Amino acid sequence: MSETTGDDRHLPPAPTGAAAVHLTGVWFVGCVLTAVHFQAALLTLFAGGWGVFAVVPVVVVPPAVALLAVLGRTARLLVPLVRRRRGTWRWAAVVYGLGTAGAAGAVAADLSTGGRGGPLVFAAGGACYALAAASLLPGARARAATLGAAVLLVAAGAYAVWDASRPPTLDAWLTAHRVDRELLRVGDAPRGHALQVLGASGDGFGVAYERPGSPGLHLAVARAGADTGRVDARGCPVPYGGTVRCSDDAGGRLLVTYEDGDARRELRLERDGLAYTVTLRGADGDLAGARHVLSTLRPATAAELAPLREFAMPR
Repeated sequence: MSETTGDDRHLPPAPTGAAAVHLTGVWFVGCVLTAVHFQAALLTLFAGGWGVFAVVPVVVVPPAVALLAVLGRTARLLVPLVRRRRGTWRWAAVVYGLGTAGAAGAVAADLSTGGRGGPLVFAAGGACYALAAASLLPGARARAATLGAAVLLVAAGAYAVWDASRPPTLDAWLTAHRVDRELLRVGDAPRGHALQVLGASGDGFGVAYERPGSPGLHLAVARAGADTGRVDARGCPVPYGGTVRCSDDAGGRLLVTYEDGDARRELRLERDGLAYTVTLRGADGDLAGARHVLSTLRPATAAELAPLREFAMPR
């Protein structure tokens, strides 16, 4: 077959059905190449550092270009470049270079949003190779469609990165962590203390009451009966070692003092199926403040829970 010359822009567009089959094949190969490159990058990072990275171009690139070249030979009737001398290898090099650059961007966007690779990012990488191949098809419409698809792909990736950089809504954070919302209760901060939410989950909720120069207080909320430790008839913990003293603190509260070298006390209260525990550190812990916390229990406000949004989302 003679070598094709001239301006390819004046060639008729490729048949739609044949072009779709061609691009689907490139997409599939691109998915495989993206997965291989992703694993090579992980191997570089966690196994051998830059020494392994130097080997990657030798081990990965030639087979990848050769695989694309085999695929490119099937597109001789569609792509003018393939019909030229050494055109198959030029086509393979262009598709590999542009596709790999796009796939690298897709992987980077996935990693920046907390992803770890997977079918979706591999499919996006394959789409980058398919777009690179589509850019070599003749016809103004094909090039315009390729440009539009590339713009949409870049916009989707940019939006995913931007959306992942924003703190989640409070409802989204609570749902993602499967928080038991019945546990989200606090007591008013004692005078001079600042309330700080520490965390929440399906099993418990924690709040700190901090004051300069003071050990502060810690409130833990859980379902009654969630603590499976041994207790006596009064609800006083039965330790395996050390000594624990309990006394009635009125109002349904139980004051627990640990005498095991760790100077701390707990003021406990069970009400409406929930167990509240205020921990006081040090021998001079603010017992009056702990009583104030338990006497003013109420649902936490959205403003008080807002700091939870700054904690990491589950992956």
